[in-house]
Amino acid sequence: MPPEPLNSIYQYALDWYNACKTIVGTPNHTVVQLQWKAPKTGTCKVNSDGSRINDTGFSGAGGLLRDTTGRNLGRVLSTGAWIQGFIVNLGACTILEAELWGIFWGLSLAWDAGYREVEIECDSIAAVALLSSPTVPTHPLYSIISCCKMKIHEPWCCAIKHIYREQNVAADALAARSYNFGYGLHVYDEVPDFLEDILAADARGVVRPRAVTL
Repeated sequence: MPPEPLNSIYQYALDWYNACKTIVGTPNHTVVQLQWKAPKTGTCKVNSDGSRINDTGFSGAGGLLRDTTGRNLGRVLSTGAWIQGFIVNLGACTILEAELWGIFWGLSLAWDAGYREVEIECDSIAAVALLSSPTVPTHPLYSIISCCKMKIHEPWCCAIKHIYREQNVAADALAARSYNFGYGLHVYDEVPDFLEDILAADARGVVRPRAVTL
């Protein structure tokens, strides 16, 4: 039993209410132009994403590490300062769990690559919120949330933020391919062919439109 069960029950009820409440009136929308933004010099940017097939429950995640200099030389340098990419087939799990596993593996690879200043971006508001606030020990995803937080709080400078899907196209493309691989983690040291055009567009600062609610 959690140390403060009434607070836990209240928090669950509040989360449910906020998720189910309807918006009164007609929301105003505007179109914004979004693009992937390169990190500052010396910083590794990790973009991650989760994916799930609703009919089967099969889930996966994907992501990539980039900086402004490109540790790998040659053609990959011109397509977004590529460091590494990854895909992980998770079997059956929830989409939120898949998002969290993507963040975990992105952070793990950045740490192993020797970076000590990292920005991680994810298009899941729920995942970012979970990692930016205290975690209830009874949360069903407590284990993977704790693993992500342990990585975030390693002796390095690590920031996590939410972005829109239009700024996360490369990670989305990797996550969508996770079902083509066996279970577990698969790492790309070189840019896969299906990502070259996406990385080139990101490197050029190509913008993608999105309607957002004011």
